[in-house]
Amino acid sequence: MRRRLLHVLIALSAVGSLQPIVAVRADDLAKAQAQQAQLSQSIATDKARLLQLEAQQASVVAQMQVLSSLISSSEQHLANQNAILDTILGQIDETQRHLAETRRHLAEREQILSKRTRSLYKTGGDVSFIDSLFTASTFSQLLDRFIVMRDVTHSDQLLVEQINADRTSIEQLAARQARQRDAQQQVILAIKQEQAALRGQYVKQNALKGQLAATQLTLAQRAAASQQALVAVAAEISALQAARSRAHSSGTFAWPGVQGPITQTFGCTDFGGEPPPPTGYRCRPVGSCTVSYGCFHTGIDIAGAYGSEVDATDGGIAYTYSGSSGYGNHVIVVHANGFTSLYGHLSSFAVSSGTGVAKGQRIGYEGSTGFSTGAHLHFEIRLNEAPQDPCRYVVC
Repeated sequence: MRRRLLHVLIALSAVGSLQPIVAVRADDLAKAQAQQAQLSQSIATDKARLLQLEAQQASVVAQMQVLSSLISSSEQHLANQNAILDTILGQIDETQRHLAETRRHLAEREQILSKRTRSLYKTGGDVSFIDSLFTASTFSQLLDRFIVMRDVTHSDQLLVEQINADRTSIEQLAARQARQRDAQQQVILAIKQEQAALRGQYVKQNALKGQLAATQLTLAQRAAASQQALVAVAAEISALQAARSRAHSSGTFAWPGVQGPITQTFGCTDFGGEPPPPTGYRCRPVGSCTVSYGCFHTGIDIAGAYGSEVDATDGGIAYTYSGSSGYGNHVIVVHANGFTSLYGHLSSFAVSSGTGVAKGQRIGYEGSTGFSTGAHLHFEIRLNEAPQDPCRYVVC
């Protein structure tokens, strides 16, 4: 019992790890056809995505052209506004010079008027003006000289007033031009900000263009790789279909040759290391099987003398696999109608891989290769990848 327990624990711990090998051979044609459909869908999806990306790329290029045109227009607008600002600044310089000249003339006239006024106050009147009055020989001459002197003084006063008016006008013009300068500088600042925003959008669109191009390249490469894989899968399907056409199966199964007791049956088991139960089965953790989903043995173990003949349970195409772990040396026979049988832990093979075999034909010899502690045959029957109880097909 301890020998059997150790044997099963070691052998079955490898079954789970080699389960994918069995699944691949169990329904290679169905898997290849599914892969073919998946690749075709992937290629169609990638092509549709490429069309979308091409449309996006065209849209991005068009937007970049619009942005480039807007940037060029903005640069021309900025140049025009800078020219206007230069004109305003030139006018301000000219006005400032005019204002300085006017202020100088005003200062001179005010100085002359001030001197004349101070002289009149100090002397009680302008001497020449008094002399001219008292030396007049007639009243008419006196009146004429008084009118002339009065007009001279009044003229001085009018000139000062005119200069003051000119200065006020020039100062107002300078203030207005300063406001124009400030407004123009704001216009230029707004244009520069607009340019910065446009250039930012252009940079983003250019980056998006690069990303789209990279994605297009990746999709194109993937589509090309998928197309190559599709061609390879089509060839594989043709080969598998040709191989299955050579699988002359009777549809009924015979005992696999080895004569001996069944040391482990198909189904839920209390030995740890087995895979989880397949679809349609439920197991509970018992014994050394402590995982929550339980453990499941996908075939039957038949004990027999080392080197006993192992026969094909039905006609089909045999594939041989050498190994020092898991199933060890094992044969998988592909039968018609989606059936597959597996023969594990063989000591050696009696057929070449890929050859057709008949029901009852010798395909190998019982051994203890892989995870096994004693000579026995691990025998499985699968239908469309799903493990079946061999005892439903052979007399146990």
